[in-house]
Amino acid sequence: MSPKRSRLLLTALCAIGLACTVGTAPAQVLYATGANNGDPTHSTGNYIYAIDPWTGKATPVSPVINTSPPAGLAGARDGRLLGFRNGQLVQVDPSSGTWINLGAPSGVTATGFDILADGRGFLTPFNAGNQTQQLHQIDLESGAVSPIGTENAIGAAIEAAAGWAAGTARPFIISLGSVRNRLYGVDLSTDSLIALNPDTGDARVIGAIGAVDLNEGGRFSGYSALTGVDLNNDGSFDALYGTVNFYDPDGRGPQPSQRFGGIARYNLRTGTWSLVGNNPGLIFFGLGSSPSAVPEPGVTALLLGIGVFGVKALRRVRR
Repeated sequence: MSPKRSRLLLTALCAIGLACTVGTAPAQVLYATGANNGDPTHSTGNYIYAIDPWTGKATPVSPVINTSPPAGLAGARDGRLLGFRNGQLVQVDPSSGTWINLGAPSGVTATGFDILADGRGFLTPFNAGNQTQQLHQIDLESGAVSPIGTENAIGAAIEAAAGWAAGTARPFIISLGSVRNRLYGVDLSTDSLIALNPDTGDARVIGAIGAVDLNEGGRFSGYSALTGVDLNNDGSFDALYGTVNFYDPDGRGPQPSQRFGGIARYNLRTGTWSLVGNNPGLIFFGLGSSPSAVPEPGVTALLLGIGVFGVKALRRVRR
């Protein structure tokens, strides 16, 4: 092959390679705040972990954190990891295990925190005074919060599914995650998965009351966190993942006997979950991820054009 044809072939192959490399979204990574008290691979203490969504394997990516890390985590579309801690919205640096405040304190207490693909942030604050919970929106710049819908929407949904009298439910939604702009939370008072409408605050129970607790007769517990996951790398969440922190192998309870560090995928029709993997000795507080980055339509068209050019160049070389 002549030097000229060699250079042309190299150009064509690089063009095709560029189209393939730039046009492919990166693999999804989940982040969790958690604590180690039994995994010999790293020291006891609080960490930020990176979690493989396919295996559930957790790897510490921060040094030991000498304070309580955010229990609410959520990934923004721009790739930032945000958290909610002690009533304050924060931006988290996973590699250092540090965070900075964003906006002013909100004045509410919540561990359920999530960000939709459209950039809206949400909380489910605890209201110890009258034992109700209501969906709130949080401004991701100012930290200001505002309620959505009616105060008793979550409790009413639980009462309707359980057949209870009005005003008897005591919701305790500890976590929030989203799939395709629908919010989901685990209610610890009934061990049920709750769907929440981000526009109206309306709620409904997914599957049966207590569906989250069905695995092995309730031997699992510690459903502290949820997040949406972009498994097919199309730039939107298509699966709901959550944590399962404890396992009671003999079923005697009520206190769990093992730190389980489980990562589970939820069934959005039945409210049940299946285990992806576990990390003995760990427990998790918060769980969050950002949608995978995908090229803009104009960039995709450009890359396709480069690919077509490369194919044509190859054909010319073969002649």
